[in-house]
Amino acid sequence: MQQSLFEHLGFDLPDTEFDRPDVECSHDLEVGKAAEHLVCADLIMSGYRALLSDQGLPYDILVDIDGTLLRVQVKSTRKPKNHDPKTRVTPGYLFQLRRAGKGGRRRYPENAFDLYALVALERQAIAYLPVIDCSNQTIALRVPGERYLQNGSMNREFQEASFRHALNRLGFET
Repeated sequence: MQQSLFEHLGFDLPDTEFDRPDVECSHDLEVGKAAEHLVCADLIMSGYRALLSDQGLPYDILVDIDGTLLRVQVKSTRKPKNHDPKTRVTPGYLFQLRRAGKGGRRRYPENAFDLYALVALERQAIAYLPVIDCSNQTIALRVPGERYLQNGSMNREFQEASFRHALNRLGFET
């Protein structure tokens, strides 16, 4: 299983939010910011030049790849969900891709960013997917370590969605 950035750096974090009863769950905007910082740190620790963008832009992070700036939209979720318990047995991490803001009231403009960074905050896991590979409005990623049916529709996994793989799909030699 992929090690989180925090595990790699040797931080001993609580296993769940319940291990820290003195801390309330952050507001959604703060949770989104935490995911943006996690992605930026992951990219920097992997040797890329990355920086957080200003508020109000459709992308959250810029990454310099040999003089070309890639725009990254970060999406996060706190924990896996089962959005359709009648037909789906095992939960997954669900990400709404086409909409922004509380309740998805706003739509992103066309060509606003180059790739998505999908973050499962409870595991500090990140999947990098180029926009060209994301035609659906919603993406579901499998929970690492869970067993799924062979023909299940949730066929995307974190370990198959590295930043290097996303760069290759965008035509960059790595």
